[in-house]
Amino acid sequence: MKAIKYVLAAALLIGGTAQVKAQEENPEFAAIAKVIVDNKNDLKAAEPQVKEFFKNNKKNPDAVAAIGRAYLDAKDAENAKKYADLAIKANKKAGAGYILLGDIEASKDNAGEAANWYQTAMTIDPQNPMGYVKYARIYQKVDPAGAVAALEQLRTIRPDYPVDAEAAKFYYRAGKLGKALEYYDKCDKSKLDRSQLAEYATIAYANQKNQKSLDIALYGKSKEPGHAAFNRLAFYNNLVLQNYDEALKYADLLFNHSDSLKAIYSDYENYGHAYAGKKDYNNAIKQFEKAYEMDNSKRDVLKFISDAHMNNKNHAKAIDYFNQYLAKGSKKSVNDYETLANIYIDLSEIETSADAKKRALLNADEQYAELAKAFPKNKDYATYKRAGIHHSINPDVKQGEAKPYYEEYANSVGAKAEKSKGEIATLGVAYNYLAVYYIQNDNVATAKEYAEKLLQIQPDNETAKQIMAL
Repeated sequence: MKAIKYVLAAALLIGGTAQVKAQEENPEFAAIAKVIVDNKNDLKAAEPQVKEFFKNNKKNPDAVAAIGRAYLDAKDAENAKKYADLAIKANKKAGAGYILLGDIEASKDNAGEAANWYQTAMTIDPQNPMGYVKYARIYQKVDPAGAVAALEQLRTIRPDYPVDAEAAKFYYRAGKLGKALEYYDKCDKSKLDRSQLAEYATIAYANQKNQKSLDIALYGKSKEPGHAAFNRLAFYNNLVLQNYDEALKYADLLFNHSDSLKAIYSDYENYGHAYAGKKDYNNAIKQFEKAYEMDNSKRDVLKFISDAHMNNKNHAKAIDYFNQYLAKGSKKSVNDYETLANIYIDLSEIETSADAKKRALLNADEQYAELAKAFPKNKDYATYKRAGIHHSINPDVKQGEAKPYYEEYANSVGAKAEKSKGEIATLGVAYNYLAVYYIQNDNVATAKEYAEKLLQIQPDNETAKQIMAL
């Protein structure tokens, strides 16, 4: 499953901050916020309801700050500050107004000023966790360890607050996925909300902890069966674990039984890989084609389509799609030459006429010839592969179809002072071929030269022993 990438897609995650959750928990706060945000293009239309709400809640700093926060969400910083000041006036010892002032500065990218207001909230209202959280968030990208230290201070004051989950989020946003997973592992997952569970499973997936990620996703799914993120993560992880039947099951749930789904490119690509894993190449091709329709800049999917066609023994289409894949790249790699050669070799194995077989093998040979020119360091390898191809064209050693290539390989690799185990093994094949070629063509002296070289690397080689005994 080398084709599968570990990708952190935003679509996997469910957004939501602690402040938003607080508004959701208070229907009145959520209602007035909705009035303001829904009228962001004509905020005067919201004023009567805002004034009524303020009149009834002006002594409640959290309620007043909720008005200001809604204005901030509506890009009206002036009214946001007005209600932040009114929240502080309602209760100077409550943190809500100071936190909102910090948010206003943060929206202007004034990190220093924002941090000052959050520190003020921490000092004045130490039991309010949002001061610590917001202060930490300011520093999470530049200093995630420092951000976590601020949360550890909160832990001493509010042991009930999910500090580890917040710390995990900070490390995640800073791209430190190992640390993020470490902190999520400290959490009681029964106390995590759906967005945190989705993030936890995503981070585990990105860390290639696929069984753990799958377990978390299934736990989240047990609470919300139709949640797209959990279906997606169950699908992706089963795919990596090569549980193809399960992967296809969760792919179906993702596409057809999720409460809401915004499909992404990798959904279709991975769907194709799942079908390919089941050797259902026709359906694999359909899904890969959908992925390419969604984003035709992703050239790799053309190679996946090519592979599927080759596995279906449709070599013409395999070659066509692989050439499309090559056309979207800047330069052919060693692997590109070899992949195309392998398609031709595979084609030669199913061709029924001798001419067609030879034509396919010569096409494969051409790829290795080009590889040797494009990558001189790989010339020995290409020469050895060409020797094997020519031996397939004519296996009669006496006629020596492969002789020039094995000879070139033997001269080049044999002259090396140090050889890898692989080179020693392939050199043995070359020496054996050449020794047999010369003995069959009545050149005993030259045959013995190669037999002697062969015995130096393969002392028990029976062919070489027999030739030396002549």
